[in-house]
Amino acid sequence: MKKYICFLGLTIMLISCAQPKNKTTATVTNQDEKSMAVSKLMKGYVENKFEGSILADSCIVRFNNIELGRNDFIGLAEFHHNMFDNIKFPDGWIETINYHGENWKEGNGETWTNQWTEWTATSKITKETQTNRSHFNYKWENGKITEINALFSDLWYDKEVKLLMEKQN
Repeated sequence: MKKYICFLGLTIMLISCAQPKNKTTATVTNQDEKSMAVSKLMKGYVENKFEGSILADSCIVRFNNIELGRNDFIGLAEFHHNMFDNIKFPDGWIETINYHGENWKEGNGETWTNQWTEWTATSKITKETQTNRSHFNYKWENGKITEINALFSDLWYDKEVKLLMEKQN
């Protein structure tokens, strides 16, 4: 009987211990307003009708280690269409993450849209077609994109820019 009472007491103690509540630190969505806005932005790039109204005036854009401002980023569409034919930049996977919390570990309340896709184009100079896997991150503040980080291999692209510059000289 003592064993039964001890076992019962131990069981009650374990059950009654408060379990820590899982704190949601992020919510992930796709097909949301921000994800759709990124899709529309990049469709404009492909159609050479790049319209940057969702970009904050102070938007910082980083392509690997190269930093651009908003207007330089918008100007890339025309520059790319002068260099390349058959530009493709499908949606791939686009998702928006709202980080909850008050410190960096918990996301500091930031909202980012992430895009994994492939960029494909044919050089007007060499006639080569290249496909690059790419990852873009878009940071949102007050309904505007304030920061873009793009990661991709730029070896072929850099070669094409160099050829274009040589051709123009």
